Amino acid sequence: MNRETEAARVAALHALDVLDSAPQPEFDALVQAAALVCGVPISLVSLVDDHRQWFKANLGLPGVTQTPREVAFCSHALDDNAVLEVNDATQDPRFVDNPLVRGEPRIRFYAGAPLQLSSGERIGTLCVIDRVPRQLDTAQRQVLVQLAAVATHLLETRRSANQGQRMVQALAHSEARFRSLSESAPLGVYSTDAQGRCSYTNPRWQDIYGLTGAQALGTGWADTLHPADRDEVYRCWQEAAQQGRDFELEFRIKRPDGSVRHVQSHARPVVSTQGAVLGYVGSVQDITPRQQLQALLDRTGRLAAVGGWEVDLRTRQLTWSKQTRAIHEVDEGFVPQLDTAIDFYAEEARPVVAAGVQAGMEHGQPWDLELPLVTAKGRRIWVRAMGEVEFEQGQPVRLVGAIQDITEQRLRRQELQQEQALRAALQLQVAESERLLRERGEMLDVMAHEIRQPLNNASAALQGAARALALGGEQPAQPRVASAQRVLGEVLASIDNTLAVAALLARPEAIERVDSDLDLLINLVLAELPAPEQARVRVQRDTRTRTASMDISLMRLALRNLLNNALRYSPPGTPVVLRVADSDDPLALLLDVRNPCPGIAAEFVPRLFERRSHQGLPRASSPRGMGLGLYIVRRVLELHGGSARLLTNGPSELAIRLVLNQPTD
Repeated sequence: MNRETEAARVAALHALDVLDSAPQPEFDALVQAAALVCGVPISLVSLVDDHRQWFKANLGLPGVTQTPREVAFCSHALDDNAVLEVNDATQDPRFVDNPLVRGEPRIRFYAGAPLQLSSGERIGTLCVIDRVPRQLDTAQRQVLVQLAAVATHLLETRRSANQGQRMVQALAHSEARFRSLSESAPLGVYSTDAQGRCSYTNPRWQDIYGLTGAQALGTGWADTLHPADRDEVYRCWQEAAQQGRDFELEFRIKRPDGSVRHVQSHARPVVSTQGAVLGYVGSVQDITPRQQLQALLDRTGRLAAVGGWEVDLRTRQLTWSKQTRAIHEVDEGFVPQLDTAIDFYAEEARPVVAAGVQAGMEHGQPWDLELPLVTAKGRRIWVRAMGEVEFEQGQPVRLVGAIQDITEQRLRRQELQQEQALRAALQLQVAESERLLRERGEMLDVMAHEIRQPLNNASAALQGAARALALGGEQPAQPRVASAQRVLGEVLASIDNTLAVAALLARPEAIERVDSDLDLLINLVLAELPAPEQARVRVQRDTRTRTASMDISLMRLALRNLLNNALRYSPPGTPVVLRVADSDDPLALLLDVRNPCPGIAAEFVPRLFERRSHQGLPRASSPRGMGLGLYIVRRVLELHGGSARLLTNGPSELAIRLVLNQPTD
């Protein structure tokens, strides 16, 4: 017997559900009859499993219920439809060493007729056994075969009876379970025949309709249909029954107490094996509160321009309120579809909507978004879209939300933002104007301080020269005239710096840079210095660069002021070094001015390039002033995108570096 056949045989045996079952009189009668007919002391109804033979009936082997399959004679009887007869087991090579032959029950004779099911599988035998050799006659063989057929029939009948009993029990259990669930269900439950005649209603259904169970039977329920909806209900029911499909409808009923309720009914057909509709089992839900709430939402939504929406994730049904339809500018009869509703949003807003819904479904996070939407009439508006996900047993089942047209609010908000931006710009302009007025006031103070005293000095020198000339002789007046000329030079330089500062403060536009000759810049600056001071300047070129990008007039002003400061604050006659070099990172021209100086007090270093008094700075001869020169230097370099900084501060040298950044393209 091949493996597949053996597997089918064992499966058929297990399907009988007989193994290890209790003894039954009819099977016991069969083995008694077989033993009498064949004149033997032992007879068995043996069922062969994959690893054992089990005895459904046993005569002559008290206390023995099964034996291993490998020693079972019956296992050999399954190989053929005919009776297997062993006259003397001690002479048969197949059984001579069998422990049942050599030991108890010391089998010598064996005859077994197979138990063959109607489906063809041989599952065991009806066998007779003796402890002495013997041989059956023809009549005995035939009786044994007939008794085996009876045993097989009993086994199959038993299976059918058991299955029927189980079905009856299952049906009773199912009916009890159905009624138990139905009695406690929050929905109304009912069943009808194909024509709609009611055969069962649960308490909730009776409560909704205001009828007793007896009043609901038959067509009693139809009397509650609202006159305006009765024809539509009949029509939909007949169509569903004729087509064998679900019945689903919302309609109104009028209860015996006169109240009107809105209900939603859903029923599925019960279909026969031939496909005929036998009846319906369904549920009904009182949706009156929902209808009332929807009417309220429609009224309040219209007043507040807020629409509502809902998505049933189980049915993928999308519902819009009237105001939601109004916002989308669609007809009242428009039926929104879940897959296309997002198309109303502007293309750039759709991923935002999808991300919000996804976050809600994965993390329970509500969303509140402002998005552009294009109505059915092509108008582009702005809406506030809000929503959240409802869960049941940890699973998302529903999306609910609201939508509001915020186009007007958004326009007002934009106008307010523009107004605020204009106000901020105006405040900046006012602040800038105040700063300019303040700086101009400071400039007047600077001019008064920087110019008044030199002019007084020049006036005194000129008056002295006039008196000397009046007393006679030209020679005594010469030193006084030279002194007056020097003072007037300082006045002119102060005026020049003051005007330069005013121009730099008022400059609204960027400077215009051109490639300019470095030697020309240096020569122009040196030429503006007094002749004795020119000789003190030592130019040190550590670069082969001939030109640099700059506004040469501004750089002339900056370099002249830097050299003037260095000459002024150095001991008379000492040299001042102007070093010109390159920088690769950043790309820049470096102008270092070094002069002998004990240095500047640390507390004054942060104010070195500011437009204020340089008290505490060592000076050789000139009067102390407000120090516009270094402020001009810093401002000019900033206009070039560069910087001015203190490079060395004493004890014997002061050095300031100008970094003139150069374009990289």
